[in-house]
Amino acid sequence: METLRRSLGRVAQDVERGGSVVVERRGEEAFALVPMRLYRLLEEERRALVESTREAREAFSELSENEVEDLVTDEMEATRGRASSPAANR
Repeated sequence: METLRRSLGRVAQDVERGGSVVVERRGEEAFALVPMRLYRLLEEERRALVESTREAREAFSELSENEVEDLVTDEMEATRGRASSPAANR
């Protein structure tokens, strides 16, 4: 943290140019400084995930927990089957 304070100007320039910096406190990663375009992209992805989660909850709200688990299991098996098929490996 002290190093960041001493070199904030240089670090800010690096981040503005597209770099990123992970800041540690007491040897533990505390936070990251990232360019605004990356921050906005991550924020957009987070919002999309929240929205799709909400939509999925609504779509499956009438199903029991077991029915949802069965659907998820079936889809995972189908996805694995597609990924391991010879056509998928071309």
